[in-house]
Amino acid sequence: MASLRDYIEMFNDGEWDEFSNIFGGRVEPFLKLLSRRGLLSEIDVQMVDDRYPELTNEVMLTLLEHDPSYINYIVGLLSDVSTRDGGYYLELRDLEELSEFFKDNSNSRNYNDRDVVKNVLGEDWWDPYYDTVYNVYNDIIKVLNDKNITELATYIIEKIGNKELKLSDYRSSSFEDFSIDDENFIITESNVRELIDNQDAMEELLKGDLSELSSNMRGLGDEAYNYAYNDMVFDEVMNELSTLFEGKHEWDVVKRGERTLQKPFIKIRDLKGNIVEFLNTFKNHNYTLFYYDNYTAMMDQLMQDTGDFLTIGLSDYPDHRKVEEYINEGFPDRLYW
Repeated sequence: MASLRDYIEMFNDGEWDEFSNIFGGRVEPFLKLLSRRGLLSEIDVQMVDDRYPELTNEVMLTLLEHDPSYINYIVGLLSDVSTRDGGYYLELRDLEELSEFFKDNSNSRNYNDRDVVKNVLGEDWWDPYYDTVYNVYNDIIKVLNDKNITELATYIIEKIGNKELKLSDYRSSSFEDFSIDDENFIITESNVRELIDNQDAMEELLKGDLSELSSNMRGLGDEAYNYAYNDMVFDEVMNELSTLFEGKHEWDVVKRGERTLQKPFIKIRDLKGNIVEFLNTFKNHNYTLFYYDNYTAMMDQLMQDTGDFLTIGLSDYPDHRKVEEYINEGFPDRLYW
């Protein structure tokens, strides 16, 4: 009569069908018996996967249930997971790789979540918006802080200040406020702030003598709008990623010859829970962790089956307060672009 160890050897050798009828054709009672006898660790999961992968996930589940330390064996199968400070971390080639956890709704009329995430996390500057400035005076100059108004005043004096300008060259009657006689006016340090406050006069100058400034400010407006939009999307992405990951990503510095690279990594919130869900979902399938040998691929297959990809909900417009912050931040550099 065969012993339990004989059955283990037969199981590892792919001969489950030879004795499965003893356990009603179900592997679970066999595994539970091994667990009670303290023999579960003698199951060679790799051999099981080679011979009948449809049983692999159930074997792994049982091992994990009866031996919590078995998680370390599974982590060893996942090429993109490391153990740091008592936690499990996803090792990334670059941040864009996190886009794989988001829905690929390429057929959507609006936007593709995965592409948006890839763009906002990518190394290249993402500027989905252009020509965002409708009116340079209203959209840019009116939102400048005192420091930048002073910078603007200095710029105007430098470009057109302290010289006689003919009233007849300008259509707006507003320039008469700066006249020195019936024909001429001068912009000086004493009246340049008054000029800046005069919308009609400034708008005419922005179309003429200060057209270069107008062009620079339109570029600033687009830049600020895109910075603010990137911030909004990034916050939304990181908030959604928090369902899978804990805290913010960090960076490893890696030297390869003369090159220095930065590799991101991020803490996985519940690796064991993710693994158990995968093993349960595909208990009787050939989808095993020997095939999906990394966390990202494992989760992609799980999300495809459950439909639980991460998603983002985006507004078409960034927070105008953030736009104004970036306008003021970038103004000094854009002034003399």
